Amino acid sequence: MDIHILAKDSLEAQGIRWIIESHLAGVKLSQWDTIEELIQSVHKQLPQLVIVDMDRWGPESERLCSGLQQLKIRWLGISSERIFQTAYRALQFRAEDVLFRPFSADDLVKHIQQLRYQTRNEQPFYLNQTVSKPNADMIDYPDLFLSDRKNGYPITMVAFLTPNPDTLRLVYDALQRYSFPGNYTLFALSDFILCVQETEKIEILQEVYQSFLTKWKERMDEPLAIVINTESAEFSLKAKYQQTRQLTKRIFFEGYDIILAENDQMLSRELDPFLTPLEQRQWIEMLEKQNLRAIKEWVEHEFLTYEKPYPDPEMVRIRLTSVLAQIRRHMKSYNLQSPILEAAYHDIFQQIIHKPVIYQIVQELLTFTSRLLNQVEAQLLQEGPRSLVEKARELIEANYWDAGWNLAACAEALRINKSTLSRRFSMESGISFRDLLHQVRIREAKRLLQETNLPLEEVARLTGYSHQTYFNSKFKQYESCTPSAYRSGYSNF
Repeated sequence: MDIHILAKDSLEAQGIRWIIESHLAGVKLSQWDTIEELIQSVHKQLPQLVIVDMDRWGPESERLCSGLQQLKIRWLGISSERIFQTAYRALQFRAEDVLFRPFSADDLVKHIQQLRYQTRNEQPFYLNQTVSKPNADMIDYPDLFLSDRKNGYPITMVAFLTPNPDTLRLVYDALQRYSFPGNYTLFALSDFILCVQETEKIEILQEVYQSFLTKWKERMDEPLAIVINTESAEFSLKAKYQQTRQLTKRIFFEGYDIILAENDQMLSRELDPFLTPLEQRQWIEMLEKQNLRAIKEWVEHEFLTYEKPYPDPEMVRIRLTSVLAQIRRHMKSYNLQSPILEAAYHDIFQQIIHKPVIYQIVQELLTFTSRLLNQVEAQLLQEGPRSLVEKARELIEANYWDAGWNLAACAEALRINKSTLSRRFSMESGISFRDLLHQVRIREAKRLLQETNLPLEEVARLTGYSHQTYFNSKFKQYESCTPSAYRSGYSNF
């Protein structure tokens, strides 16, 4: 197995090399220092796996990953930040997974073992094709991917999907043994089995495939979904295949153990994958109040009430990572970063990216959030009564985004005179209330400048500054540079 590596630095590359060579035999490693060198090597040598440092992402990285997609070369990302941009890029360019530093040797080895097993077994499986009843106009793989050939008679394309790709071989074997009417051809693809069949009456086809699904469930304890595309013969085979692939996205919303019969292209409705400022405020408030009921209602209403036309599943996944980002901020505010919680957080992040059905992701997200809030409550009980300064700090973290929120509002919430609050806060914490409020706002502004491309005016508004000029002045006061210069410097770094 050939693996090409573009790591953060030579030290990390040597570490990865040592891990792989000490655990796996028959692996050839090539290390590259620049993306341009890696791009050239990939096209010449066609490795089975590419490992890419995602922290140096830029236009060349997009060119590399687009090329890997076209060449059908698997790639694995490495990153230091669990942020939604990383998830978005991994989804957009079809990464196998993302390992977050510090990752364990076992995790890396496990991923490579799985990929090596898949690549060893893929070729004979995917090149194998069965035609139950030969016909003169036999359809082949190039008709689905390359040519614009049209068939001379109506056909139906049927996709068979399972949540576990390893189960596809069993589906393929079961389809080979099953007796279907008419002429048909089976194609084994990377994420589903495709049956191209001369069109019978749709009612008959549905009965046949319902019978197949019933027998499958009797013998196998594995979910299966069947998507039937009965579009007319005026489309090319390639266009109809692409249309069928688009229809399979409905499984993300409707689940498995069903048969979906469609003759219209699945249109995706627009969806903003990022939380609005108002939604961010809602999440801050729900988490601060530990209002699990409100969180459950919000999540279920947001993600379990989609109706056709559905949004693109990848956009929904990105929106889920935006929610997870708010939970992550809450974890940091309460210093909830134990190994167990970190592992649970990483697990839910992976499930958002990889789980095939939305309701399963929602269930796991709510379970994780409930566990987290229970941990917060237990921690507060252990700590006992909080001091005035601790309560004020928590209120600052919860309300910094509100430009109208100030010392007076904090004092009112704590039921104390604002002069008393100001004096005691300064004496006990060694910093004035106003300075800490600005520090929190500037800290969040720096995060937005690093992680988003939002205009400076929007960054100012989201961090509690109603005027960009005032925001610029305060930012420069605390960071010794303007917001635009900070963003530019961070990007170059």
